[in-house]
Amino acid sequence: MKDKFFLDTNIILYQFSSDIQKKNRAIDILDEATNSNKFTISYQVIQEFSNVALNKNKGYFSIKELKTYIEDILIPLCKFFPDPSFYIDSLKVKEKYKFSYYDSLIINAALELKCSKLYSEDLQANQKIENLEIINPFR
Repeated sequence: MKDKFFLDTNIILYQFSSDIQKKNRAIDILDEATNSNKFTISYQVIQEFSNVALNKNKGYFSIKELKTYIEDILIPLCKFFPDPSFYIDSLKVKEKYKFSYYDSLIINAALELKCSKLYSEDLQANQKIENLEIINPFR
């Protein structure tokens, strides 16, 4: 079985970072993501990214630019659309592993998509959750 990688929101946001190393690594990951079928995100990543991208203090995108970015980059990567049981299952992840609810939603989406790796800077690197390994790609 080939590895599938789930991208947390922070990986996508780092392409706009002033930290050149993290920015370049994020750009490399997104380049690979858009040119392969190995990477995926969820609707939640689109929502979180959009919120930050339109933030008046960040100012990454105008609404028109964000619309294009969502259509061209994020929607093709988005492979997860939850059913009602997803939210209950995410609560189970939260209870068992003690993550925040929003992190549990990300983790559960990756589990539902049968990803083997979750790229995130925010979660504890090298932790295994069932068959999912959390990887910090900036280390």
